[in-house]
Amino acid sequence: MSEATYRYIDRDDDFSAAVARWRRCAVVGIDTEFIRTRTFFPIPALYQIATDDELAVVDPLSLTQWSEFKAMLEDTAVVKVMHACSEDLEVFARHMEASPKNLFDTQVASGFVSTEFSPSYANLVKRYTGHEIGKHETRSDWLARPLRDEQLRYAVEDVVHLLTVYRTQASEMERLGRRAWFDEEIDDRVGFTLVDPQLCYRNVRKAWQCDPRSLGRLQLLCAWREGYARAKDLPRGHVVKDEQLIELVLQKSVDRDVLVRLLEPSVVRRHGRELLALIEQADALPAALLPPPLPAPLSASESRTLKELKAVGAERARSLDIAEELLARRRDLETCLRSVRSDGNLPANFRGWRRELIGETFAAMLSGAA
Repeated sequence: MSEATYRYIDRDDDFSAAVARWRRCAVVGIDTEFIRTRTFFPIPALYQIATDDELAVVDPLSLTQWSEFKAMLEDTAVVKVMHACSEDLEVFARHMEASPKNLFDTQVASGFVSTEFSPSYANLVKRYTGHEIGKHETRSDWLARPLRDEQLRYAVEDVVHLLTVYRTQASEMERLGRRAWFDEEIDDRVGFTLVDPQLCYRNVRKAWQCDPRSLGRLQLLCAWREGYARAKDLPRGHVVKDEQLIELVLQKSVDRDVLVRLLEPSVVRRHGRELLALIEQADALPAALLPPPLPAPLSASESRTLKELKAVGAERARSLDIAEELLARRRDLETCLRSVRSDGNLPANFRGWRRELIGETFAAMLSGAA
């Protein structure tokens, strides 16, 4: 591990001065360390910063003034370079209600300049710099204070080479004429918003097995669980597990005896009365207010069609020397198949830069024109 020199910032006045320096930079590398093992929301533990002139580790447990840092994150004149940043964006949104602008995600960029879709940061660093990054602190308690020197050096390693990776990828994208594709992809993929509680039932495995009446139950129960989990800052599964909700809503009738049979005693004790009330409320809904059934898994015929789409998309990706998943990821292909066969329109992720490359071909295949 390199012995990079860094600042440890845990005073508001030092932080303010540092942010003022960073905002004068064209590019800033950022990473976070956070903990969310027993909470709904991530708890920020460290922010690591890299510019061409300095490295810094920022201690959010000691600081109180975040408005200037938020302004930097949202400043479109400063490129924010991160790697696999979706969870980091949730940290920023929760901690300081920040929505970073002008992002460059090195993991996303990899697919546009190589055939590797989702490489680790360590793999990118080794590819572009030859350096090896240590892994021995990945399970650290980042909320402990004081942090050990080994922990801090490990945290700094996550940004030491970030700007080198960024500049190499950005240069390669410009040479290949793909920067516009990447920018559009970042705009579509990168961001964070909390799921509407009324839609959380759609993310439950096996929800497609529910008829409209059972789905109405599941919708109310999931919306209640989401609100409770957020209010108490608990993981959803610590309130009621997905598989238990599915079992519950599929029952012909539900009373306390059913709850006792399907749920842990602590869940029945804390939430039994509310669960029964919600199920009763759902059962009283008129049919017109029940959610429509969710799509079932693809049929054998649809699966064959999906394989055909995947083969065509993979071949197109190979011809461009980009990651196959950018054009032919299974879940995207399934969305495409359902959308075109439902209303004849390509879904959003096959419009834009993908339309000419492969979207129109897929639409023709699915409509029988090819």
